[in-house]
Amino acid sequence: MPKIAIIYASGTGKTKKMAEAIASGAKSVPDVEVLLKTAFLAKPDEVSNADALILGGSTYNNKLIKAMEPFLDGLDGLDLKGRAGAAFGSYGWSGEGVPILIERMKSWGMSVTEPGTTAVQMPSKEVLDKCFELGKSIASGLKNQPSAI
Repeated sequence: MPKIAIIYASGTGKTKKMAEAIASGAKSVPDVEVLLKTAFLAKPDEVSNADALILGGSTYNNKLIKAMEPFLDGLDGLDLKGRAGAAFGSYGWSGEGVPILIERMKSWGMSVTEPGTTAVQMPSKEVLDKCFELGKSIASGLKNQPSAI
């Protein structure tokens, strides 16, 4: 059964709403395991066998929210090459969080969907629909290909 790990850090709950919509979309595809956790509670070994890794982080002071860093550092030692990846997050002014996540995933050799899904401040219904479709699309794609793990 394909596995999707959705790990996020959200300072005010906006990125969390996006994560929940992505998870709902992924869960709408039968026979796909979905792990949804905050970066505070997630452990790198929990995602080591995931076929897809979707990372979410808001932008705070022109940077990726710091709560994401310890989790990302823990992923540096894992072999994630060739796995599917995507990034999402909310921001108020500058939006650096999502591009930082994308570059990090690319540095691990992941196949990353670009440009990422973003919301300015609170995600609108349209953005949440996009998040749902992102989760559904990745889950459907995994179901239609043999597992790389």
